[in-house]
Amino acid sequence: MAFQVPSRPNEQPMSLVVVGTVAFDAIETPFGKTDKIIGGAATYSGTAAAYFSKNIKLVSVVGDDFPGEMINRFTQLGLSIEGLQVKKGQKTFFWSGKYHEDMNTRDTLDTQLNVLLDFDPVIPDSYQDCEFLMLSNLMPQLQKKVIERIHKRPKLVVMDTMNFWMETQWDALMDTIRYVDVLTINDSEARQLTHEYSLVRAAQKILKMGPRYLIIKKGEHGALLFNEKQVFFAPALPLEEVFDPTGAGDSFAGGFIGYIAQTRDISFDNMKRAIIYGSAMASFCVEKFGLERLIHLTHGEIDERVHQFIDLVQFDIALV
Repeated sequence: MAFQVPSRPNEQPMSLVVVGTVAFDAIETPFGKTDKIIGGAATYSGTAAAYFSKNIKLVSVVGDDFPGEMINRFTQLGLSIEGLQVKKGQKTFFWSGKYHEDMNTRDTLDTQLNVLLDFDPVIPDSYQDCEFLMLSNLMPQLQKKVIERIHKRPKLVVMDTMNFWMETQWDALMDTIRYVDVLTINDSEARQLTHEYSLVRAAQKILKMGPRYLIIKKGEHGALLFNEKQVFFAPALPLEEVFDPTGAGDSFAGGFIGYIAQTRDISFDNMKRAIIYGSAMASFCVEKFGLERLIHLTHGEIDERVHQFIDLVQFDIALV
C-alpha cells in the first residue's frame, strides 16, 4: 500500500472565512500552568490555515482588553480583521481549564462569556466572495447566522462543534448541522450525538443528519474521515512531549480547511491529504502552551512533519 502527499501546491487566489472565538485562556497541565494567554477556536483555526493561504478573513469579537499587538499579528499572518469586532468597555471571552494526567480529560475551572453574550456576527462586503467557510466551535445559532449572511453559498462549509452544545442547545445544533458539508467532532461527541458506541454506526447516523462528510477526531489515536461509501483513517504522530492539548482540534480543522482551500479540490482523495496536513498542524500545537509553537512555524517544518505522517501509513506488503 502506498499513500503519497504531493508537494505543496502553488498558492491560488481564494477566500476562506474563519468564524469563531478569539479569547483569553488560562491553562494548567501536568507540565505546568499559564497566566492569561491568547486562545480561542478561531485563533487556532485561522493561525493554522494561514500557513496555506494569505487570504483568510476572520469573523469574531473581542473586548477592548484584547492586546492590539495580537491583532497586528493576525494581519501579519495574512488574516483580514475587518470582521473582528472590538467592543468598547467590554471584556474578551475567557476560559480556564486544568488537564488530568492522561491529557485527554480536563476540568473547566472558569468560563466568562463576556462579549459573546450579545455577539452578532457581521459579514463585511469584502468577505462576500467567500469560497470556503470554517465554522469553528461557537454557539450553533451563530454558526447558522453566518451561513445565512453569506449571499452565495461557499464551495465547502466545514463546521466544528462540541459536547457542550449537544447538552445545552440540541435543537439549534441539529438545525445548523443540516446546512454544512463537513462536520468535525471527536469520538466521544460522535457517540453522544448518536447514542452509538460503534463509530461506523455513529458516522452513518450523522451523515443522515445533513453533512456529506464527517471527520471523527480521536486525539492521540488519529482521525477518521467518512462519506456515504468510503472511510479513511489517518494515524496520529507519536510525540515525545505533549505540553498542552488546548487548540489541537481547532488547529487540525484550520490545517484541513486551509489545505482544501489552497488546492480548491473537495474530492474525497484530496480530503485524505488535507487530514494529514491538519494532523500535522495539531501535532505542532500540542508541543507548547497556547500559540507558542504554532505561530512560529516554517513551511519546511510543516513539510517535514507531513512526510513523517506519510512514513506512518506507507508500506509494502506481499500476500503469500
